[in-house]
Amino acid sequence: MSAGQAGRPDASMTLITEMMQRPLDPGYAAAAESRQRSGLAPATGHRSPLLVLVAVLIGALLTTSAMALRVPATGANTIKSDLVRRIEASRAHADGQTRLIAQLQLEINAAQAAAFGQQSQTGLAAELSRLELAAGTVPVTGPGLVLTVDDAPSRVDRNNPDVGAQTSKEFDSGKVYDRDLHAIVNGLWEAGAEAISINGHRLTARSAIRAAGEAILVDFRPLTRPYVITAIGEPGSVSVEFADNDGGSHLHLLANYNIRGDIQERDSVSVPGEPTLSLQKAQPVPSAVTKSAPATLRAPP
Repeated sequence: MSAGQAGRPDASMTLITEMMQRPLDPGYAAAAESRQRSGLAPATGHRSPLLVLVAVLIGALLTTSAMALRVPATGANTIKSDLVRRIEASRAHADGQTRLIAQLQLEINAAQAAAFGQQSQTGLAAELSRLELAAGTVPVTGPGLVLTVDDAPSRVDRNNPDVGAQTSKEFDSGKVYDRDLHAIVNGLWEAGAEAISINGHRLTARSAIRAAGEAILVDFRPLTRPYVITAIGEPGSVSVEFADNDGGSHLHLLANYNIRGDIQERDSVSVPGEPTLSLQKAQPVPSAVTKSAPATLRAPP
């Protein structure tokens, strides 16, 4: 090339230029020319029946493989689903029976009140009402406060434990445990609360707050977060006394671990009765025993 002749701008890119201008390998081009000289078509047909059949077979194999790779319902999953359905059915049945017991208890109370009224035992009826309130068998309504306790926002949701879940043996400082509810409830009793419930479950002298794995139970009934504690009592005095005792101190300690605790004073709150409590023993009051002649016992025929 002479000095005065201008070179091509892409002279330094011979390989790339060759690939762009002649993308087909020379051997393929020579084969096509040979077929053309022998009277055949330059290339075989891309839509021949054999090629279509092979493509259909490959598609069928790929579809079969994809279906086979899908995770089948294993025996363990089937058993787990069956257990979940049985648990939900049993829980629904238990809830229905609890509502039935509560309704029957109301009817029994009404019949007792009517019987005491007929016998002019107003003092005995008042004493029975007082004992029922103390035992927690009847619902109570009055001024009080609502204390809501919940796990720290950063902890793993129990409904999705696979995302960053901790092992069951690992202590989670941002989680509410049964002992935390113990301390808070005892603090409310000490502050003067007259009736307390957690998530609608009435606490009585026979109630127990326990832990079962990851769940917190009240009288063997599981609780779900958040934990709503309702207490009946004078809101101002209960709040002040609770803040000064061990229960308030424990709630303040939980705040250091980002556990949420919110106290709201209410003019009126309701605490349900405990329908599972029943009368175990009764004896007549001497003043209420009639002085009629004793009945003669007879042996059955």
